[in-house]
Amino acid sequence: MKYRNLILIFLMSLFFCHFSFAQKSSSANGLSKLAQRKGVKFVKAKVIVYEGETLADILRRFVKDDSVIFKDEAMVQKTLKNNPQVKNWRNLKTGEVIKVYLDPKFLDPKKVDKFRNKVKKVAKNIRKNIKKKKKKNEVKKFSVFYMASMGDFAQKNESLAEIEFKQNSPVTLGLMHTYFPKNGDYTIATSAYFSYLLAASTNTEDDNVSLPLEIGLNAYYQYPLYGSGYYLYGGADFEKFNTFNIEGIESNNEISFDENQLLYLTAGFSKTFALFKKKFLFKGSFSHSVVSSRTSGFADETDDAAYSGYKVMGFLLGKVSKSFFLSTLLKYHVLTGPSDVNILRVGVGCGYLF
Repeated sequence: MKYRNLILIFLMSLFFCHFSFAQKSSSANGLSKLAQRKGVKFVKAKVIVYEGETLADILRRFVKDDSVIFKDEAMVQKTLKNNPQVKNWRNLKTGEVIKVYLDPKFLDPKKVDKFRNKVKKVAKNIRKNIKKKKKKNEVKKFSVFYMASMGDFAQKNESLAEIEFKQNSPVTLGLMHTYFPKNGDYTIATSAYFSYLLAASTNTEDDNVSLPLEIGLNAYYQYPLYGSGYYLYGGADFEKFNTFNIEGIESNNEISFDENQLLYLTAGFSKTFALFKKKFLFKGSFSHSVVSSRTSGFADETDDAAYSGYKVMGFLLGKVSKSFFLSTLLKYHVLTGPSDVNILRVGVGCGYLF
């Protein structure tokens, strides 16, 4: 039993001595050992030629100092063969990039590590320069647009009356701003517009009723779905518009308006595509009101509720030239409050990007 324990201790000591030696050997010849175990004949490296360097000088960057390498060595022949762009090996051009093939048995691990660290440093500097370039290429784009639209407006109060008319807008003017930040793929888009509305025909006693201006603002954050060509966006919409005060019309027999202000949360998607060699952009969105207020146009109003609801929108833009574009719009509102309101509007327009 005693001898058995001694033999076991001896064998364990022998194992740990061998393990320690193997570790030292591995650290000293890490890359070459790894290459040999994997059956790698050559290690390839891309290098830049320094001023006055020859192929022998380049090889000395990687091999052990006591290495003797002749021209007929396999790694030298492979290097010569795989650089057909080099016309004169005796007179290498400064800054030229060549592929060097290295036999693992000649490699000096310290020199290889030095080369790796230098490559990492250069790569880091390249990334920094790319970031700086992105900062310089930060883009802000503005555009102005004009649109004319027509549609249907229906407002109904079950206990009082219903108003229907063709709602036209001969003039909608707006300004858009798109911001492409210095870092990241997202964009931030904002726009503001106002519309002059005209009731071309109504079921009231008055035709060609002029409505107060409609005003709109929005701000969206847009981000790409990689590999799909689609963008998702979300943000807020604000609209200030007028509806008829049906209670006031019924009581006074004259037209009066309520001023409404609605803030929506919006989610949507966009897609760019080419058709007949022209670039197009399609956007679709859904908005739901989150905050609303109403200023009544009838002093004796009995219902002070504000309007709330949703809207859906489709928008198509086509570029005619680098700066000029045409567009079309479909927008549908569904609102509830003192009365039920449905608004459908279709528009066409143009714009200029600068």
